[in-house]
Amino acid sequence: MTRHLSSLDFMQTFSAKLDGALRNLSLAQYPPDAHRTMRKFASSEVAQLLDVTEAYIRQISLKGKGPEPEVAANGRRLYSVEQILELRLLLAENGRKKWINPRRAQGEACQVIAVTNFKGGSSKTSTTIHLGHYLALKGYRVLAIDLDPQASLTALHGALEGFDPREGETFYSAIRFDDPVPTETLIHKTHIAGFDVICAGLELTEFETAVALEMRNTGGTGFLLRVNQAIEQVAERYDVILMDSAPSLNFLTLSSLTAATGVLIPVPAHMLDVDSTAKFLELAGSYMQILADIGATAQWDFAKFLITKFEPNDHPQANMMALMRQVFGNDLLLNMVIKSTAVADALTWKQSLYEVQRSRFSAPKTYDRAIESINAANAEIEQLLWNAWGRQ
Repeated sequence: MTRHLSSLDFMQTFSAKLDGALRNLSLAQYPPDAHRTMRKFASSEVAQLLDVTEAYIRQISLKGKGPEPEVAANGRRLYSVEQILELRLLLAENGRKKWINPRRAQGEACQVIAVTNFKGGSSKTSTTIHLGHYLALKGYRVLAIDLDPQASLTALHGALEGFDPREGETFYSAIRFDDPVPTETLIHKTHIAGFDVICAGLELTEFETAVALEMRNTGGTGFLLRVNQAIEQVAERYDVILMDSAPSLNFLTLSSLTAATGVLIPVPAHMLDVDSTAKFLELAGSYMQILADIGATAQWDFAKFLITKFEPNDHPQANMMALMRQVFGNDLLLNMVIKSTAVADALTWKQSLYEVQRSRFSAPKTYDRAIESINAANAEIEQLLWNAWGRQ
């Protein structure tokens, strides 16, 4: 029997078609000449971000201090992210609150957080982008590094000026063994002040082959330090560095876990996802044992599990959550991120919930529930950072 379908033709044909269709869709959303901007925040949102009253924000404005907000037709005062940061620094000078400027003080090391799990669809990228945007709005200097060759985190930023994944401008260029480039040359500023990104692309898969060849030639484990060495070049510029890992436990993931100071493991409360996480932990443990045997252990400030895509009214999920709380104990974050169409819609628009105006949703209460759960989880993670820095 002769088979008529060429695997080569099939893969190449639909790769080209799908790439072209997605490229056109991306260009429609963000044309090459478009300048992507962050939305402005009402004074009530600014007060919440700064942990002060809205009346105090208005008082500062009326006294002519701080940035001049934009006044909408309905009288609402609107602030840009840059103006919020200016306000934060102004309040910090007045000493109103000890940590209103949360940036690292002398003696506090940059926190490098790996967001990782074996299972695809566990919300690693959503967790990374929402945590990154939350921290940037809170005044931290944040760098997000996309370590997934599928480049979902990269795609969320639309058309980044000067970035072409086919021209060696991904994180692989900083960690390759032959002629690596300085990490700072790969950093892209985004439309959100305080939030930078290093992009990913398919060439990240070459790291696996390069490591295999290096180990065969030298027999060493130097590959474990590649991510750490690249990050160390720019760590002083940031308070927090987030790494969005691929849904696999490969050499790149191992190198990122070695570089990390903290680990987040997103897990939906479904049997298959929890079972996959168990296998991930078992395999990771076996690798870590091998590393420990050669004196290459990774030490973290924290490692926590985060329940994602949670549906409170789903009885099987509630049972699975109870099991996870029993097994993980204090290593499972108290807050969970609920499943929401608001998050799905925002990601379809290549935005986080922090970027989207509440009024854009047909059911604003859906947005309210989603952002409340995300804020609660992010605030708990922020507290982990403070604990690592020894802050009271």
